[in-house]
Amino acid sequence: GALRARVYDDKVREFISEMGIENIGKRLVNVRKGEEVTFDPPAMNLEVLLEYGKALENEQENVKRVQLADEYLDGAVLAGNDDTSNTMMSLN
Repeated sequence: GALRARVYDDKVREFISEMGIENIGKRLVNVRKGEEVTFDPPAMNLEVLLEYGKALENEQENVKRVQLADEYLDGAVLAGNDDTSNTMMSLN
């Protein structure tokens, strides 16, 4: 599901880029019958899915790194509160 959503997200971004952000409203609001926006189904072969899968994996790794950095910084803030360099976790 996430890979399929990513592929379609990119298709929408491509549409916006081609139309120009300033023209999107005119193209989507009060459209006459027969002038509706349609998208051709994007190609989702194995190569494309693997590429998107790798991108999702990299994003998840970045999220983990940020969470680890936040945990480290939270511990660093606690250090020195009682005139000690120990964090709360190291005292247990």
